[in-house]
Amino acid sequence: MSSDSNLQTLIILAIVAGLVVIAFIPKDDYATVLTNDITGASTTSFVSSPFKTDQNAQIMKTWRDETVQQCKAAFENSKNDDEAIKKKEEIEIDSISKFYLPDSETLPSSLPSGHVKYERCHNAFIDLGTNIGDSIGYFIDNALDVCGPLWMADHPKFRYKTQDFPHPHLDVTENKIYNKGSKGNPLQRMLQANMNKAPVVFPENTCVYGMEGNPTFTERLQKLENFVMNMRPRPIQHMHIHTESVVTAVDGPTKLYLDKMSVKENFWGSSILSSQQDAQKTAKELGNGTVFSADVDGISLTTLVKSTMLPFQTDVTPEEKKGGLLIVKMDVEGAEWQVLKEIAKSDVLCDYIRMGNRVIMIVEFHHMSITNAEERRREKGGAEAAKKKLEECGVEFGRLQAIWA
Repeated sequence: MSSDSNLQTLIILAIVAGLVVIAFIPKDDYATVLTNDITGASTTSFVSSPFKTDQNAQIMKTWRDETVQQCKAAFENSKNDDEAIKKKEEIEIDSISKFYLPDSETLPSSLPSGHVKYERCHNAFIDLGTNIGDSIGYFIDNALDVCGPLWMADHPKFRYKTQDFPHPHLDVTENKIYNKGSKGNPLQRMLQANMNKAPVVFPENTCVYGMEGNPTFTERLQKLENFVMNMRPRPIQHMHIHTESVVTAVDGPTKLYLDKMSVKENFWGSSILSSQQDAQKTAKELGNGTVFSADVDGISLTTLVKSTMLPFQTDVTPEEKKGGLLIVKMDVEGAEWQVLKEIAKSDVLCDYIRMGNRVIMIVEFHHMSITNAEERRREKGGAEAAKKKLEECGVEFGRLQAIWA
């Protein structure tokens, strides 16, 4: 037998052995399997190499299927809604306890050496304008809240109106997972609804990318990334937040004009456009008329999509090129107009759709917050035509209201 044949045989045996290990994981031992059999690292260490994606995904699927079955049985056997909600909370507390969760007090505030920025992803959630990480937190909530969709299916008019309704929630300010304390969010509901429409798309086979320019948030976002990437099992395929980086029409160094006034809103008005109203208010109140700025990296949406989405890689099969889902959330204080023009011109999203994939863009549009009329006309000129082109090729648009987080 040739050496190549021997190698192929060993690979097949290794794959089969891995599947056998997965099939016999004790119910309460998910984290142990991932810690010992995948990384070989202590649960207190922060590793730069990713866990084995396929095995992590299989363990997440097993966890989700078991939790769903428990919730179904609880809902069917409950006498009333109050009893069902109580059982739901008990099941969710138990199911989250099966994860290894990093200690939020010892999380590194920088990424490990050799950290991988991009992975080859069949599905992705791209968060443009990450701020403190709320949207990424809602995506993780979506991954952990497996009983919620069952409840919503039976109660279609129900909304998470109070913080007392139980559902797993990642608090991105503390890097801890709680079972109560979040009212739910319009973005989370959008994510949940759209992922439920794609029967082969799950959080564990989806990559999550963020982009935030404000240097104020760099350390806390890197802590968040370290927390999620070191959960075991990991609820998503891969995650990277591009800190001190902004989405632009052209790749390369640029400036972010800073909002230093909106403290309670986490300086939400920072923008690559100097006449953004909160940057101008900051200049007037704190800068003696001079706009504050930070030097940041500009990355186009085209570059981001081509760097990670599987159909644009060179060594993929025809089957791998189709069936994917890309969700882009964009809240970038007026820069959305140039981003739409750039991505329409490159035709990347339309190419992705033509290959048999789906694209959803959830955008907060800013109109009069750009105070300089000339800058506003320049940014918006041609943007509606670009949006129309994207819609005609199949890009689905959702809209965020001004106060959504």
